[in-house]
Amino acid sequence: MLEKLRSFLLQRLIRRALAALNRQRKVHTLDSARTIGLLFDASDEKDRKDVLALAKSLKEGRRKSVHLLGFIDDKQPLVQTEFPQFSQKELRWNGQIVSESVDKFLAEKPDLLLCLNRRQTLPLAWVAVESKATMKIGTAATAPHDFDMVLETPEDKGIRFFMDQLELYLTKIIPSKHESASAL
Repeated sequence: MLEKLRSFLLQRLIRRALAALNRQRKVHTLDSARTIGLLFDASDEKDRKDVLALAKSLKEGRRKSVHLLGFIDDKQPLVQTEFPQFSQKELRWNGQIVSESVDKFLAEKPDLLLCLNRRQTLPLAWVAVESKATMKIGTAATAPHDFDMVLETPEDKGIRFFMDQLELYLTKIIPSKHESASAL
């Protein structure tokens, strides 16, 4: 019962944040973005490994500054991870997130935010809405969101498929100096 109430209140927080949203939008590709935020569900070990491999390839191969934030859908956070994280333990009864790692992630203003939230976890959705990234790309979501581009990822496909699709579509975009996300 408490979980349903928390979910309802967090959805309301997301809708309010979307209504008050005022962010600067700009189209980016993987090449034009200098900083990339990776927001992901870190509950599954395979997903964690895939995201860390992705972050490594973006840092080394494309020479990008990558900021990670994972959500652990459990009361207990993971011990000794290679990325900042937050868990259910950092959610108040009303769904509000009280986390130093979330605050640090939101203080960044990446050029591109990649939100890997296939299970549509509400805390991740809230962080994505609150991010000041100039371009946001996420997995398909039924809940209201602030993504500039949504990529549908089938259940049996993983993060690698998401990245392949992202590469495919972002290589077709040619941003100009004066282009804005409203042109999408």
